[in-house]
Amino acid sequence: MIKNKTKILFALIISIIFLFIAYFTFDSSLRRYAYTKSIGAYKLYQTHVISGHIYYRDFSKASEQIIKYIEFTQKISKGKNSMLQEIVDVTELVTSKIHNQDEFNEMERVYIKINEITDDIYKNHVWLARSLSDDNPSQSIKHLNKALRLSKSSEETYREIIRLFSKDKKLTNLMNNYCMNYFINFGGGAVDRIGAQDEQNFFMGNNSIFAISRDENYSELNQRFINDMNEYYTYNFFFKESKNINEFNILKSFFSGSKVSIKNIVLHNEKNNEIYVDDLIIQSLHSYILNQSNKEIVFLNASDEDDVLKFNLKREYNDINQITLELKLERLPIVNEAVCRNLNEN
Repeated sequence: MIKNKTKILFALIISIIFLFIAYFTFDSSLRRYAYTKSIGAYKLYQTHVISGHIYYRDFSKASEQIIKYIEFTQKISKGKNSMLQEIVDVTELVTSKIHNQDEFNEMERVYIKINEITDDIYKNHVWLARSLSDDNPSQSIKHLNKALRLSKSSEETYREIIRLFSKDKKLTNLMNNYCMNYFINFGGGAVDRIGAQDEQNFFMGNNSIFAISRDENYSELNQRFINDMNEYYTYNFFFKESKNINEFNILKSFFSGSKVSIKNIVLHNEKNNEIYVDDLIIQSLHSYILNQSNKEIVFLNASDEDDVLKFNLKREYNDINQITLELKLERLPIVNEAVCRNLNEN
């Protein structure tokens, strides 16, 4: 009797397992769900463990854990896979907490490993350049030049160039990259994203585009490219339909450490309505007002996050079909001016 019950129970268990395998085999959505949840749990585990090593400033163990993370993901899918972005993100988190050369050296093998998988991650070249700077300066410079080719406007490369020049004054050609190019180069987007953007950034993160809206409806934006750095240009925004407005907004993602100046705002209907700064209530999401007069306002961009400059009018203007303004974008220096002046004199 017991023997028969055991056989029935065993057969039932086998049947359940078989049905589960069959269902899992033929139901692709279940497979994707199980895979996604498993990978998500693994990512969470890795981030938790690595964060613990960061807390105790044990960059050797953090490096070991990231190497294990890389090796595991490469076994699942070779090369530039969907999990590489998470690895780059956690590597950036670790690197952001590093203070000295020894700690960079402990992370060097991680940067090398990432570069072996793909050499088009801008920040990884900057990290690798820093880690190699003490024992292989020629390779360090090579990676900095690669970083500049990938992103000519991002400031991290220039900061590392300045640091290297402060240690070795013979690196004048390298330093000239900053003196000659930093203040005039702009453009590009989120160069270190492996796949699709995690967030819907304005203009896909491109920092050379801005747009204007006559209200807070941002689904239809009137966009313009920045013409050139350091000079005022007139930008005309034409709208398909006339509209009564009591505000307008400028949407931007300009790079951090820059300032944007705006003047000569005109709202067009049957006449040209010149708008002065004192006739507005001006605010923003992230920027700071650096300077202002009745004819001009200057904002400081403290980050490269999406930002909205809000211009609230003191009264409503009817049938506005065009907005005109002058705008200038400038970068702020990241080293004292005498460095480049002395470089050019020599």
